[in-house]
Amino acid sequence: MHTSLIDAVVFACYEPATELLDRVVTVARLVDRVYVVDDGSRTLDPLFYRCLDACPNVTVMMKPENRGIAHSLNLGFSAALVAGARFVMTLDQDTVVDEALFDAMNSAVDELERTRPHAWGAVGPGVISDMRYHRDFSEGLRPTPEIIQSAAVFNSEGLRSAGLTDETLVIDSVDTDLCLRLRVHGYQVFADDRVQIAHPIGSGGSVRILGRRVSVTHHSPLRRYYITRNRLEMFRRYGRRERRWFLVTLRRLTIATILALTIEDARGAKFRAVVAGVRDFLLGHSGPAPSPFRSSIGAEVVDGIAVVLVTHNGMRFLAEQIASIAGQSTKPDAIYLVDDRSSDGSSEFVVDYFATHGPIPVTVVRAPEIRTSDLFTRIAANFEAGLRAAASKYRYIALSDQDDVWEADRLAMQRDRLSSGRALVTVGDGMLIDQDGVPTGAKLRDRFPVPAAWHEATSAERMRLLLRHPMATGAAMMIDSRLVQYAAPVPAGWLHDRWLSLVGAAVDSIDVDARVVVRYRISPSQVVGTRGQVDKSGWEHLADGGSRPLLAARKIGHLSGRLRALASGEQIRAELSVQRVLRSYLGNRGREAA
Repeated sequence: MHTSLIDAVVFACYEPATELLDRVVTVARLVDRVYVVDDGSRTLDPLFYRCLDACPNVTVMMKPENRGIAHSLNLGFSAALVAGARFVMTLDQDTVVDEALFDAMNSAVDELERTRPHAWGAVGPGVISDMRYHRDFSEGLRPTPEIIQSAAVFNSEGLRSAGLTDETLVIDSVDTDLCLRLRVHGYQVFADDRVQIAHPIGSGGSVRILGRRVSVTHHSPLRRYYITRNRLEMFRRYGRRERRWFLVTLRRLTIATILALTIEDARGAKFRAVVAGVRDFLLGHSGPAPSPFRSSIGAEVVDGIAVVLVTHNGMRFLAEQIASIAGQSTKPDAIYLVDDRSSDGSSEFVVDYFATHGPIPVTVVRAPEIRTSDLFTRIAANFEAGLRAAASKYRYIALSDQDDVWEADRLAMQRDRLSSGRALVTVGDGMLIDQDGVPTGAKLRDRFPVPAAWHEATSAERMRLLLRHPMATGAAMMIDSRLVQYAAPVPAGWLHDRWLSLVGAAVDSIDVDARVVVRYRISPSQVVGTRGQVDKSGWEHLADGGSRPLLAARKIGHLSGRLRALASGEQIRAELSVQRVLRSYLGNRGREAA
C-alpha cells in the first residue's frame, strides 16, 4: 500500500461513466479505505460496480433514491470516521485523479500538520481547471473562505467539532457551508496554489459577446434553483462574519444569474427557477425542491432543431460541411460545438463562420476530460457532452461529423419524420464520396445494410436484427431529445451512434429511412466509420475486432443489464437476456438476414 497521510477517500457518484471504475482502482492502491456512494442512479447497469469487488479496501454504498450530494458525503464521512480515519479526501466522479495529485495533497496535509496542528479543517487544490481562488498567484498554502469539495482533504478533528454537511442544502453550497462552519469553529481552510485538478464546472463552454469570449456553466434550471436559494442562505448565515467573501460571492452570483437569464439556453425555465429560489429562501424552505416546481422547470424544451458538431483538427474539410449546415432549407436554431483539443483553429473557425453566415448561435461545450486509450469511448463522450447540452433546450438534435456534406433538406426531412411519428431516433442513408467530394457510386447502406425483414419485423425481432446488423450511422442520424435521458451516459467501449440506435430499439422508438440525407466522406484520415466494417460478424463488432474479450464481456453486461432495464416490453426484454444476446451475436448471420 502506498504510504499516505490521507487514509480514506469518499467518491460521491450519480450515473457515473465507466472511467470512474479506473479512478477508484487507482485510488484504492494509494489509501487504506475507499467509499463509493452511489446516489440512487436510475439507469446504471446493475453490474457496474461488480469489478470493484476485487478491491478489498473499497466499500460501495448503493442508495435506493437520490438524496443529494450532502447525504452521500455524510455517508462516506461517517463510515470513514467510524473506521478511525484522520484525513478524508472527497472526490467527484468526473475529477481526473492520479498518484501525482495524492502526492501533492499529502504534502499539503504534512505541511499543515507540522505548522498548524489542530488549527486547520480542510485543504484543497488552488487551481480548478482554469479557475483560481486568488487572483495573485503564490506557490504555497493560502487561507481561503471556501474550497470545492472535489480533491479536498478534511481533518477529522474539524469534522467532529463543526459537524458534517448540511443535508437540507441537497446540492450546491454544500462545501461552502462546511468550510465556513469550520472557520466559525476555529479551523482554517486552505487552498494550495501548487496543486491543480481538471474538474468541469457545469456543462462548461463559452459564448462570444461583443467580441469577447465569456465562460458560462449551462447549469440546468433545477441547479439554478438550488444555486439561488442556497447562496442566499449562505449570505444569511455567514455574510456578516465573512464580509470580503460575501461581496465577492455576491458579485459572482449576480453575473452568473444574468448570463443564465440572457445568453444561456432554457432562459424562461431558469428565470422561474431563480424566482422560486428567492421565494423559498424568503419563506425558509429547505430540502429538495417541491415536486410541482421540478416538473415545471424541467419541461421547457422548444420544438427547435439543434446540431451537435464534434471537431478535432478538421480544417481540411470543415468549411464545406458547415456551409452545408448553414445552407439548410430549414436552418438549425443552434449549434453545439464540442472541440476535442484542436490545434488547427477548428473551433474558432466554426464560431466565426456561423457568426457571419446565418447568424446561428454557437455554444462551445467543453470536451470532457477522458483518460482512456479507447477511441470509441472518447468520441462517444464528446458527442454525449453535446447531446446533454442541446437536450436541455431543443427537441430535435442532428449529429454532425466534421468532414461530410449535408443534403440541403436534411434537417427538414428528419424533423418531419420524427414529428409525424412516435420514433425518438431516425436514421437516413448517405452517399459515399471520396476525399475530393466525388461520389464513389456506393451508399452507406451498402456498407451497413438494413435487413430485408426489418420493415415487417416485430419490435422484438427488430431488436434482434439490430444486435446482429449495425445499420445506424451517426452522421445520418437525428434524435428526439427525450432519447438522451435513456441513453446517457454512454457506456465505455461503445460508439455513440451504435448505442443510441440500440437504446431506440429497446424503447421501441427507432425509425429507418431510405432517403439520402448526407454525403459521407471516405478519406485516409478517417479513424472510424465505414473503413474495416464490411462483412464483420456481430461478435467482431461487439468485441471491436475480437481482440479485447474483457470489453466484449462488459458490452454483453451493458446489453443484458442496463439496456434490458430500459426495454419497453417483455418481448424486447427477453431478447436482451444474456443467452439471447450471445445467440444473436454468434448465430448464423445469413439466417438472421433472411
